[in-house]
Amino acid sequence: MAASGLNAATYDREGRSHIAALADYAMHLMEQMKYINEHSFNNFQMKIGLNMGPVVAGVIGARKPQYDIWGNTVNVSSRMDSTGVPDRIQV
Repeated sequence: MAASGLNAATYDREGRSHIAALADYAMHLMEQMKYINEHSFNNFQMKIGLNMGPVVAGVIGARKPQYDIWGNTVNVSSRMDSTGVPDRIQV
């Protein structure tokens, strides 16, 4: 999972450059997967789901604290990923 624009320093309300950066990252991941498959004689497949919207973020866990994000935005993106077509980016 990757997220972009989660704080004031990275969130660009006007130009939405954080969204373009995330889409660019997804496309580069797909290119790298093709490169890995060509040079390792494997056939790995990747499905990516992109969604935009509000999330809730925080640290959970007492023994092993972890930063996580939740919300409908995350759930929809996860569903797009799990039901998407392999080697495609669903938006």
